[in-house]
Amino acid sequence: MKRKKTNQAPKKAMLIVTSTEAESLFFSQMRKDCRYTNLTVQYAGGATDVDQVIAEAVKQRISGKYDVVWAVIGFDAFPLTFAQLRGAIAKAEAKKVKLAWNYPSLPIWYLLHVQGPRLPISDTTVIENSLKGIFPKFTASAQYLLDAGNSLHLKLFPLKAQAAVNASAYNSLVERRFDGFGATNMVKLVSEISDVCGLADVSHNQKLIGLKNS
Repeated sequence: MKRKKTNQAPKKAMLIVTSTEAESLFFSQMRKDCRYTNLTVQYAGGATDVDQVIAEAVKQRISGKYDVVWAVIGFDAFPLTFAQLRGAIAKAEAKKVKLAWNYPSLPIWYLLHVQGPRLPISDTTVIENSLKGIFPKFTASAQYLLDAGNSLHLKLFPLKAQAAVNASAYNSLVERRFDGFGATNMVKLVSEISDVCGLADVSHNQKLIGLKNS
């Protein structure tokens, strides 16, 4: 009996290279929670500036293992201005790598899932205190994502549509102050993850979804 042929195209391979360990842990949670088997996450632990993070992402793209490569930058990782970010974006695009950023750090993306700030925020402590009102044990550290926050992504997952709405409004609010940039372009990255990796399958962790017991 002949095996039935399938016309389904093979999945593309996607890589995310991060500037901080916390970013790496968060995207690793996403990979696990959503069962994205074709997504790889790598922390550029030896990088001391944005150029080195991009260089590592370019190196991996050239290896031929990945069809889509993103670098993720937090302004808390190294000294960085928006003018430097503009140059970094151009450098990454020239090497066929896409760049995502969060100002002042990744937790602004967490916060946008649950509220839309009415004023520009540059202090990570303000974000951390706001998130503690929802996740009482929250800290911006990588250790939080290993311990009390090991299901943070899963708890935020049902709110991703709201995060996109809040991000759009907040970016419009801060663009004049941030040299024409939004505080985050994570919506583009998350959208591409869905395009490349397919629909998320979180059914195996449904009992953990929600904002309780955080």
